[in-house]
Amino acid sequence: MVGACPADYAASVDPLIERARAGDAAALEELLQSVAPAVHRFGLRMCKSDSDADDVLQDTLLSIATHLPQYEGRSSLSSWVFALTRSACARRRRGQKNRPHGDIDQLPQLHDAQPSPEQQASDQELAGALNTALSALSDEYREVLQLRDIEGLSATEAAAALAISVDALKSRLHRARTALRNTLKPVLEPVTVNPSPDCPDVLSLWSRKLEDDLSPQDCSQMEQHVQSCQSCGAACNALKQALWACQQSATPTVDPAIQARVKAALRTLSQYEPK
Repeated sequence: MVGACPADYAASVDPLIERARAGDAAALEELLQSVAPAVHRFGLRMCKSDSDADDVLQDTLLSIATHLPQYEGRSSLSSWVFALTRSACARRRRGQKNRPHGDIDQLPQLHDAQPSPEQQASDQELAGALNTALSALSDEYREVLQLRDIEGLSATEAAAALAISVDALKSRLHRARTALRNTLKPVLEPVTVNPSPDCPDVLSLWSRKLEDDLSPQDCSQMEQHVQSCQSCGAACNALKQALWACQQSATPTVDPAIQARVKAALRTLSQYEPK
């Protein structure tokens, strides 16, 4: 697994679910607050519009609250929540096909500590490049990177959210990671060294390593090759930097503006009653 989920929903909110089912308004609010940042990030990334992301957030929170009695825990809560979010995004995108997208917000800064001016400029450049690169990817690639490498869902959870098999999820993920590195290549690899015809597909191999799908022997051979090949070493380093930037873009804190939107959405749920 590339990154830890900022909130392990399946492990941490089960008691909240039962309390919310029983009509505990405070528990319902806490549950929705816990998932709101990730829901909003997904909506922003997939819809590319602040206003649409706000609508996706509210639609998803409403769906969670009204369908919570039907959630039986057969998949993790994160998978269920992102499946609802994905449906809300799809509805929103169908309604925006004939109008241009607005620019999405700049990604958060990649360091919490006080960086040097040079580091800050470098991080801002990478954040902007990552933002542009993700926006340029297909929806299929963008959503799998968002779930797996930004939100940190496991392969099983991400596959459940996307309603595909784990094998299909991993195949799509490997291609998406390669596409992301290729798009970021001008920023991460300013000096290009062409690989030799004998070089393996190190990006796919490295991605498989991250998913624990590479045998120890193949992993050892890949690492030896990467250490001895300047081109493949640069490619792997670029992929690692890109995925690190993805992880850093998923802040676990709830933005005050999102908190306000959650509270506004909760007001629309005043008639919510568990079945």
